[in-house]
Amino acid sequence: MTTRAHLITGEPILFAPERAARPHAFLEDPAVERCPFCPGHEEETPPQIAAIGDPWRVRVFPNKYPSVANAEVIVESPNHNDAFDGIEHAKEIVDVYVDRYRAHAGAAYTCLFKNEGPLGGASIPHLHSQVMPLPFVPPRVEREANAFARAGACPLCTAIDAHRREQLVIREGDAFAWLAPTASWMPYQQWIVPKRHVAEMTAFYDAERTELASLLRSASASMRKISASFNWSFQNFPRQAAAHAYVDLFPRVTAIAGFELASGTFIEIMDPASTVLRLR
Repeated sequence: MTTRAHLITGEPILFAPERAARPHAFLEDPAVERCPFCPGHEEETPPQIAAIGDPWRVRVFPNKYPSVANAEVIVESPNHNDAFDGIEHAKEIVDVYVDRYRAHAGAAYTCLFKNEGPLGGASIPHLHSQVMPLPFVPPRVEREANAFARAGACPLCTAIDAHRREQLVIREGDAFAWLAPTASWMPYQQWIVPKRHVAEMTAFYDAERTELASLLRSASASMRKISASFNWSFQNFPRQAAAHAYVDLFPRVTAIAGFELASGTFIEIMDPASTVLRLR
């Protein structure tokens, strides 16, 4: 595993050819005869780092096919066919998200994300998320952090009221607004935005984690009605007080095609108002 630089921009690119050996790396049928994430198969994964429950409900271990050093897998249920919206211990999972993110506080950036289904990039269908501590700040995160720093007022703090007025809030509680951003780069894209201005998920209070777990369950249920595949990621901004953390989510209903790959510009094909109606 090494980090290489784009020939023109110098932006980092992870080079990890050993990941080609992971199950279904090239989008073949994701059926797994013997799931390494199921109870009784723990010897098929690297040694456990952390767990919740005895017997375990949530289990954390190093990624067997890491893109970077110290990458981890969080298996979120012992039951092979569980979906996030169907589990009762979602709050415990959010607690583990925060704990594992905090455990890598020394990294330049820690990416915490979920790949669900084959179009979402999951190589194993058993419910899980991943943690990747990076030796660099990803270009997207750096661009957004710089935009927050340049802004006269936090764009996300003001966005909640604006989206509420435009009826683009899917649901909200005391601590978070689940909304359809006015400009999205994937169909049915949503953001879960904390109402309190915080730069990282480690700042979430216990009650906020409870509410976030409920919203993630609802988002999972809504997205799975649209597609069996989806992604979510926690967008954090370590050491950037002006920035505002959020969760980015979208079902996978379309591919990133030639124009997007060539230009880095995305074409919005779904009206956010339609996203709100569909996801509610």
